[in-house]
Amino acid sequence: SQMQRFNAGEYTDCPVFDGVLEFSSLSTGASLDGAVQLAQGQCDIAVNWSGGLHHAKKSEASGFCYVNDIVLAILELLKVHARVLYIDIDVHHGDGVE
Repeated sequence: SQMQRFNAGEYTDCPVFDGVLEFSSLSTGASLDGAVQLAQGQCDIAVNWSGGLHHAKKSEASGFCYVNDIVLAILELLKVHARVLYIDIDVHHGDGVE
């Protein structure tokens, strides 16, 4: 099924719930907005306290992460910077950022 294909649903660590699309859109949008503002020199620091969902893969939810906002923000920053340093301060591996 589609749910299994994307690792979402009742028997995974990525349950589907009312508002999951809105939650993912807002969280990801905030990270992208921060990256755009950084890239355009509108700010020196951008923080998204609801972001950092570093387990989601390109085509698969994982570890309660539905969209990997970090990767999308890094891709946005790479449009204007040759390199981007990503430092994960979580206590475990952010496998979706590899």
